[in-house]
Amino acid sequence: MAGMADTWSRDQIEDSGPVSGEPADLAGPGTGEAVAAEWPGDAARPRAKLTGRGAIAVMFALFFAGLLVSTWLAVGMLAGATFLVGTVLAAWYTKQRDLLTVAVSPPLIFFFALVCVKALTATGSTVLSTVEGTALTLANVAPWLFAGMLIMLVIAWNRGLRRCVADLRRDLRPDLAKRRPAAPASPGGYRPGKPW
Repeated sequence: MAGMADTWSRDQIEDSGPVSGEPADLAGPGTGEAVAAEWPGDAARPRAKLTGRGAIAVMFALFFAGLLVSTWLAVGMLAGATFLVGTVLAAWYTKQRDLLTVAVSPPLIFFFALVCVKALTATGSTVLSTVEGTALTLANVAPWLFAGMLIMLVIAWNRGLRRCVADLRRDLRPDLAKRRPAAPASPGGYRPGKPW
């Protein structure tokens, strides 16, 4: 075996397209041109596994578990670290088209998870204990929340958040897509398409 003259390398294998009888979407490498044309960043990275809803559900579960353990152990830093990890993972593993949804939702998800945990672990007056615990925990983890959101926005921006925002603007204002930039004015001040 060691003396085989005919060895294979990755460079020698050519992508000849789908094998006869095999559907084009299951053919393997080299068949993702449609995906690459729609979202250029997806072709260069491994396929993301989370939809926007999936990322929100994962963040809620992670925030809830982290806040619950943080409350039981009385370690406030754990709640903030959980937020940071959850937002970074959500930004990294979410499909590119859902990045806008994931980019704006972590603070609200964290707040709902925090209220749920404080209501579950409340002692004495439930309402007063929940409000007080929520306010104190938010004050304690504020630097973590800012850091988590900043890092998440940087990751999401590099993964294609800018395109999601541009698509949203185009969808909200369809007249912007139809407008074309005005032609440069001629020396006499006349612009084509404008009445005198």
